[in-house]
Amino acid sequence: MESKKQTMKQVITFLVITSIISTGIFIWMFSGAEDSAPAVLLMMYTPGVSALITAVIYRDKIRNFGWRSGKAGPLLYSFLLPVIVSLLGYGLVWLTKFSDFTTEEVCNYRWAKMIGFDLPAPFIAGLFSKMILASFMTVIFVFGEELGWSGFLTPKLRKVFSVPVTSVIVGVFWAVWHFPAIIGGFYGVSTPLWVALPGFTMVLTGASFMRTVLIEKSKNLWVGVLLHTSHNVILMGIFKEMTLDKGKAFYLVSETGVFLGVIYILVAIVFWRIHMRRISSSTRGCITTKI
Repeated sequence: MESKKQTMKQVITFLVITSIISTGIFIWMFSGAEDSAPAVLLMMYTPGVSALITAVIYRDKIRNFGWRSGKAGPLLYSFLLPVIVSLLGYGLVWLTKFSDFTTEEVCNYRWAKMIGFDLPAPFIAGLFSKMILASFMTVIFVFGEELGWSGFLTPKLRKVFSVPVTSVIVGVFWAVWHFPAIIGGFYGVSTPLWVALPGFTMVLTGASFMRTVLIEKSKNLWVGVLLHTSHNVILMGIFKEMTLDKGKAFYLVSETGVFLGVIYILVAIVFWRIHMRRISSSTRGCITTKI
């Protein structure tokens, strides 16, 4: 069994390798390849590749990355939690008239056309066509990231730190890893950096908190893959496209929205507290049975 010192050496090695590879890809992207599909794919697979390299260096077992899917419950939570965050965050912005709800873009999704609907398609057809088809495509991309974040980094840090501390470390690094793309203007929405960078960090820290709790429940990386997929397709995709940008609406919602970041963190904390309460109740039940 590895010591905390050995674990932290692996974590630091992973972070260094990820940073070095990412720097090289960002230099390539800033040289005119920001819209290059190979560059984007390589960037998204950098955490996974870094995790595999680290495992080889320290002779860690790759089978310990959490490949088994486990129970269906955590997987369902993974997909639904970003939906709940979106309903609360975007819904409150719509209700308070900071922005208006629109169905125009959803009714004209190419996804609906792909399954045989004429455009504009019925709202429900557009909604579910993207939710299903885009999710299948997105999984291919986010798997590369989550192999690193969910398969390696989060489980390693949990051997040393608590759930909240692990979540903050992973969330902040995950966010900072995206900063060059946001600063360069080829990632995120058109909000000023003083809003985009803290808002983005809060959103990803909330998502990271959920990821940590789900990994705690399931011990597998697929919960991270599904959470990330739902986050990309639903929270920063469908709900954003149902929101009219009235001036500063995206200061509040979208992936760089400060208000959405607050909602994400609050929902994650509630989810964590419910999980801890269930563990506590289960432990008391086992003790009572033994007695």
